[in-house]
Amino acid sequence: MIERINKNEERLNNILLSIKELDNALNTFKNKKKDIYLINKYYESKNWFLDKEKYESNKIKNIKAGVLSEDSVWNMNEDINDLINEMKNIIKEWEQKKD
Repeated sequence: MIERINKNEERLNNILLSIKELDNALNTFKNKKKDIYLINKYYESKNWFLDKEKYESNKIKNIKAGVLSEDSVWNMNEDINDLINEMKNIIKEWEQKKD
C-alpha cells in the first residue's frame, strides 16, 4: 500500500511539473507571435533578397546570418505547424477519453 501511494505521489508530482513546464513554454511561445510575423514578413521582402545577395557575395562579413538561409524560416514555420498538429492530436485524444 505504501509503495502504491508513493508511486502515485511521484506520478502526480511529475505531471504537475510537466504542466508547469508546458504552461511556461506556451507563454514564451505566445510572446514570440510578433517576432514570428516579422521574420516571415522579412523573409518575403525585397530586403531579404538584397541582404542574401550581399551576404553571398561577401559584401557582408563576420555576422551570423542563418535567417538568410532559404530553409531556416521555412523550417521554423514547418516546426510550428508540426507542434500545432501535435497539440491538436493531444486535445483530440484528451476529449475522447472524457467521453
